[in-house]
Amino acid sequence: MSFNHENRHVLIANKVLIAMSGLTRWTKRQEGFMYEKHHYNIPGPFLALKWTKSRIRHLITLLTHCDDKGMLSLIESSQLAEYAHTSVRSLHDNLRLFEEVGLLRYSVHFSGVISIELIDYLANYRDLFEEAGTYQSKTGYTSVWCEMVRHLMEIEHVNILRVALRALVQVERDIHVQSQKQATLTYDEVKGFLPRYCGHRLAVKGMLDQLSRLFRVQLVENTKDFLSAVKENLSLQKRIHTVSRPLMFHVKLEDQVNSKRIKEAERADTLIGWFDLREIARDFVDFDALEVPVSSLQSLSDTYGFSACGEVLRTIRNDFHRYGEGLQDTDVYRLFFESPILYLNERLQQRSKKSAIA
Repeated sequence: MSFNHENRHVLIANKVLIAMSGLTRWTKRQEGFMYEKHHYNIPGPFLALKWTKSRIRHLITLLTHCDDKGMLSLIESSQLAEYAHTSVRSLHDNLRLFEEVGLLRYSVHFSGVISIELIDYLANYRDLFEEAGTYQSKTGYTSVWCEMVRHLMEIEHVNILRVALRALVQVERDIHVQSQKQATLTYDEVKGFLPRYCGHRLAVKGMLDQLSRLFRVQLVENTKDFLSAVKENLSLQKRIHTVSRPLMFHVKLEDQVNSKRIKEAERADTLIGWFDLREIARDFVDFDALEVPVSSLQSLSDTYGFSACGEVLRTIRNDFHRYGEGLQDTDVYRLFFESPILYLNERLQQRSKKSAIA
C-alpha cells in the first residue's frame, strides 16, 4: 500500500473520539450516573494515555491512511509527520508509546520507512464486532470527510481539537442516528471534558467560534429558549439532571465537510453513471445478466469518489459506442464480463496510481 492512498471517508469509532477528547467529569444523569469509560466500552490502551495534540493528530493520520484491515505498509515516516503537521521525532516517540500501551505494532524496514498494524482494528477503531456472521456496532462510529481531517490537523490548540472531536460525535448521534435537526452540546457537557482551567463560559464559546469553518454554531443562553430546547429533545432530557447555567450550543456540520451528505450525493451520481452505461451497453450484450450489487457500486464511490468512477464509466460507455458487441472478444474487457465490480476496482486503482505519480 502506498502513502498516496488516503481514505476519503475516515471511519472512527465514537469511543475513540470520546477517549481522545477526554472523559467527562459531569456524570450525573436523570436516571443515575453515566461513566463514559463503561458506557462506550473504551479499551484500556486508549485510557492509558494522555491525549496531547500530537498524539491525536498521529492516530487520526494513521486511520486516514490505513486499509480496511488497519494496515499501513512501507510508509515514509516523514510523509506521515508532514500530514500530521508534526516533526518526525514526535511521530516516532508517539509510535513507540502507542506500541507500549498496545494500540499498534510497527516495524522499521530501513531508514525512514515503516509499516504499522493497528491492533484489533475492527473492534478497537471501528467498534465493529462479528455476531452470527454479521458485524454489529455497540456505540457506533463516525464517518469523517478527508477535508475535515485536514482542517483538524491545522487546529493549533489541543482543547479546541477536543471540542471538535466531541462535536463530531454529537452530530453523529443527534443528527445522523436520531434524526434531529441539529446536534446539541450543553455548557456543562463541554466544561466536563475540558481541563478545569478553561471551563469559563467565554472560553468555551471562544473555542466553538474558532470551529466556524467546520461547524455552524448557534448559542442558546436565554433560560426560556434553553427550557424549550430541552422539552423538545428527549435525548437531551436524559442527559441533563442539574446544570450550572442554562447555556447550550447547537451545532451542524458545514455541507462542504459533511461526510454523510457527500457520500449520498456521490453514490447517487455513481449509480446514475452506471445506469447510463447500462442503457448503451444493453443494445449490444445481455447487460442485465451481469451481477452488480448496488452496495458494491456505492463502496467504489466511497473509496474513489464520483469523479473517478464517472471517468471510468464514461470510458467504458464510449468503448461500447465504438466497438459494440465486439467488446466481449477483447482481452482487455474479459474481466468486465466475468466480474464487473472487480474490473471497475482494477481500473480505478490504476487511475489512482497514475494520479499519484503525476
